[in-house]
Amino acid sequence: MELSNVTLLSGETFDENVLGAVVLRQNGDIPFQSALLQDFDMVVLVLHEEQDREHIVRHTIAGDQRTQSVHIGLFALEQAVMAGDNNELLISLMRGEVIWDPKGILEEMRREILQFEGPIKERVAFMEFARFLHMYVKSKRYIEAGFIMDAYNCVLIALYHWARIEVSEVGAFPEPAIWEQVKSMNTSVHKLYEELTVSTETLEQRVELVLLACEFGIMSKMTDCCLLLFNILNSRKEAWSIKELLQHSGLSQLESELPLVLRKLVSRSLIREITSWADVHEGEGHAIRYTL
Repeated sequence: MELSNVTLLSGETFDENVLGAVVLRQNGDIPFQSALLQDFDMVVLVLHEEQDREHIVRHTIAGDQRTQSVHIGLFALEQAVMAGDNNELLISLMRGEVIWDPKGILEEMRREILQFEGPIKERVAFMEFARFLHMYVKSKRYIEAGFIMDAYNCVLIALYHWARIEVSEVGAFPEPAIWEQVKSMNTSVHKLYEELTVSTETLEQRVELVLLACEFGIMSKMTDCCLLLFNILNSRKEAWSIKELLQHSGLSQLESELPLVLRKLVSRSLIREITSWADVHEGEGHAIRYTL
């Protein structure tokens, strides 16, 4: 299908510089209906080159066809897919029909996701580990304060990220329906999920039990999952400040999680912290930088 046909179907005029477009249809071959298709006949994912282009959603109707168009920059789509923040974008990218891809960008993204090796695997592993650790710490703090339901919610999310790590470790890209994917693997994290959700123990006892398992999981997976960060720290002789690390494209989405990871790695002597006099913009005291 040519790009001009998309224009006619959606009732929207596309920029000639569009890098690619994917159509996800209501009756398409997808394992379950994407939420983006709710009350729409099709979703058109439109890829743009500008990295800072804002995420734009448009609704159009042509005849009896209702279309939701999602416009996103290449960098933003790559970030969303790697981080697992937007499962709907992943479904559209992987399950939709590629209708415009003159430079082969969409097909290359699909190929990298399916092969799932090298940099993409390292990035997913680190992002999931960082979020696993973050939600574990939040759950632990909540249960110490006596907020059992909040602790339960956080540890459930921690297990979700742990499950994504387990899937990535066997060489598969984590699917949106992660528990269905993990179930067939018969891993320990699926057993913990069942223990947390259907056990006859009290809610507090279930949370505490799973938190103990999470602590062990964090320790055992830390080195392998942090290869991305180790490589970044080793990419130059100078130590890195937290500000510099958060400006790195591979870490920029982890503003809340990265400080916890750094402190945990320092405590385990996997990385080192170096102190120096703070400059005029950092105030008094010593600035902390990180290196291997």
